[in-house]
Amino acid sequence: MSLLASLLIAEAATLLDGSLVNRLMLVVAVALAVGGLAAMGQPRVWYRRLTDRLLYGVPWGTLLVMLLLVAVYGGLQDGFGASEPIVLPFRAWSYLDPAGMIVAGLAHSNTSHLLGNLLGLLLFGSLVEFLWGHHTQRRTATRLERAWTHPVVRAVVVVPTVAVTVSIIGSLVALGPVIGFSIVVFALAGFALVQRPILTVVVSVSQGVARRLFAAFQAPEQIATSGTTYSTPWFASIAIQGHAVGLLGGVIAGLAYQRLTDRSRPPAGRLWAGVLLFGIERSLWAVYWYRGNDSYVLYRAIGVGLVFLLATVVTYAVVARNRPIAPQYAAADPDSFLADLTTISGRQVGLLVVVVVGAALVAPAIATNATTAADGDLPGEPIEIQGYELTYGENVTNGQLNVIDVEGVGESTRINTSGVIVRNTDRHIWSTAVTTAELSADGDTAIRLGGLTWQETVTASRTGWQAVGGSTTYRVTLTHDNRTRPLYNTGTVKAEPVIAGQQVALDATDDGFRVGVGDSLGDLPPPNGSVELGRLTLRRQGSRLVAVNNQTQTAVRVADKVN
Repeated sequence: MSLLASLLIAEAATLLDGSLVNRLMLVVAVALAVGGLAAMGQPRVWYRRLTDRLLYGVPWGTLLVMLLLVAVYGGLQDGFGASEPIVLPFRAWSYLDPAGMIVAGLAHSNTSHLLGNLLGLLLFGSLVEFLWGHHTQRRTATRLERAWTHPVVRAVVVVPTVAVTVSIIGSLVALGPVIGFSIVVFALAGFALVQRPILTVVVSVSQGVARRLFAAFQAPEQIATSGTTYSTPWFASIAIQGHAVGLLGGVIAGLAYQRLTDRSRPPAGRLWAGVLLFGIERSLWAVYWYRGNDSYVLYRAIGVGLVFLLATVVTYAVVARNRPIAPQYAAADPDSFLADLTTISGRQVGLLVVVVVGAALVAPAIATNATTAADGDLPGEPIEIQGYELTYGENVTNGQLNVIDVEGVGESTRINTSGVIVRNTDRHIWSTAVTTAELSADGDTAIRLGGLTWQETVTASRTGWQAVGGSTTYRVTLTHDNRTRPLYNTGTVKAEPVIAGQQVALDATDDGFRVGVGDSLGDLPPPNGSVELGRLTLRRQGSRLVAVNNQTQTAVRVADKVN
């Protein structure tokens, strides 16, 4: 019996590893905390409030939209079938490509992007549904009004329809080839800020708490080591302009709802603080510009100042009174356009300012999104797949051509780029799918292409040799359907060490690498192999190339293998 007990204990100890124990402790801690809150609070009152506003107390519209986003990611993008989803074809590249504009707002760049927007949608969408309500006391006279006020229609038809419509509009007015549902999430937040600013800020902060909770459960322990990796600046992946447009769109919708329903306005101080805190916490201040070739500039001071001004503009638009700005000059019975101007109210001015700010944000996007792909020759010999052309080039002029060349603050849309280029002239796509720096860091990168009925993967690879005391020579290839095509080779590099009066040179070719010593040339030796050139013997020792003096047998490292 004791032997059986020992075996059971050993098996239990094997199953209950550190990660599982940590997860169990996390679940127990959260359960105790929530249970304690329920004991101290009034859950019945909470449930009654939810059922008064929502159908069975559930934000059905939000949940349906979440299912739609998951379906697009898992089905159209094949996001759960591989390490990375299909992204490039589903960005909002150009007004001339309606399919991309329609799908971009529902697609996502990776699983983390999807989870972030799902969580934001769940929180802000639920809050907006609660504020709007599935139940209404409005009397109806027509069939359309009866449908509009029916709880089921409001919950499962109106909310998803509005969300999808806003996502499409967001793709049209966002700057550049955006992807993701975040514009709608910010629109929901803008709507909620106008009604309940402090509660909206609490919900925004709670999203961070929920993400930490999810991360803690997903990875209870983390071991970090130092190393070199390729990464773009954190702000470079944020569609700041799109987020701001979404927020202002939500504010305008909130103003309309507030005035149509005669809802009370929040105090100016709360609203100003709410918009400011939300804008700073959500990094609306991260205004930046892309200069090409992995170079970015962040206008931090300008961005923070703009958020302060945004808080003031939104607050004025909400709390402004519905009476003439200058009542002493207002015409009692205006009979002309100029006389009408004297009766303009503060509320009208506030709405006008918000609309003007929104228009100022949208205008550059309209100019920028009116693009097409240059149809000139691409560098190298491109691979063609279902209308897509893939090749590699360095310091190439970006071929996504704007109808209007936008310049400002010393910056221009005419930029040079380096990396794996993907072009589809039918869909007006010209993109650097993988930059030179990224390929140098990773070595191999998969580029996924696809459509409604097909998908293909192309692997870009870079191999090179770093000469000691010199530069790097490397070659870039693309592999598709078990066929590898060389696309780019750099020039010859020479190692600094002088052995027996000679130096070693390396050169990347279509077939591999060549080495030279003086006038003698040969292929780079295979791993653990060697080749004799001139008065030297070159040996491959792991990732190193060593030159050996044939007379003295002195060995000197002359190159290292790199990506």
